[in-house]
Amino acid sequence: MRSLRTSDAGWLPAAPGGFSSMPLVKTAALVLTARPLGDTSKIVTLLSPRLGVVRAVAKGARRSKARLAAGSVALRLIDALLYRREGRELDILSEAQVQWSPDRLAADWRLYLEAGRLTEVVLATAGGGTDPAADFTLLRTALELLEGGLEPRLVRLFHLKGHLLNHGLWPRLEVCAACGEAIDGPLELDVAAGAAYHPRHRQGPTRRLTAGAAKLIAGIHRRAVLSARQGGEVVDEALGAVEAVAGYHLDLHSRNSTLRRSAESLLARVREDGPPPAR
Repeated sequence: MRSLRTSDAGWLPAAPGGFSSMPLVKTAALVLTARPLGDTSKIVTLLSPRLGVVRAVAKGARRSKARLAAGSVALRLIDALLYRREGRELDILSEAQVQWSPDRLAADWRLYLEAGRLTEVVLATAGGGTDPAADFTLLRTALELLEGGLEPRLVRLFHLKGHLLNHGLWPRLEVCAACGEAIDGPLELDVAAGAAYHPRHRQGPTRRLTAGAAKLIAGIHRRAVLSARQGGEVVDEALGAVEAVAGYHLDLHSRNSTLRRSAESLLARVREDGPPPAR
């Protein structure tokens, strides 16, 4: 599998023909979503390290042998050529060369939906005015970790905390907001206030984090912590706290979570009742 590499977006001369008034931009991009447009085309949502979140029309991409077909599939990394249309909601995707395709995520629906939850976080902060290169690198790394077989809950924890940090939404957990002293052990997290306290200084409704969960959150971006064996209860506790912070700040629709629950419910019914009779 080729590793993911980021190339800087570059401005090219205006395109010939009917697009002469549209600047042409070449950039690396991750395909976040792709949905049908008419009978033959798609609308793709891309994350570019320079342009941020971009929506574009991929004309004819639904045709199986179309030159944009492979490059307009969700979760793929592409080298994109975009016609930018000033004042228009949608750009035009002219070329899309696939640089990386997550085969494992595409083959496992559970992992595919997990990856979709990561893209939902990016879409929830689209246009937030932060450095899009940081969001791009973080999502690219998270997808690589999922594709490489890392436990999905750890990947979600890694991505969520990193994204909140990128957007200035992550609370300081290492210092008590009441006394100013370092916290080295269990803590109380006030999600709404964005503050952490020693248990003895708890103020109002808070969320308790054990020392193990707090340590996991603090070190989740270190490779040694990511690759270490973690207890299930500690991961659940840490992820629950980070998701609570994300849920407070971001409008997350959790469409992929709903799809996962529906699919698992259907599979459980099939296992219990057996497959439907053949017709």
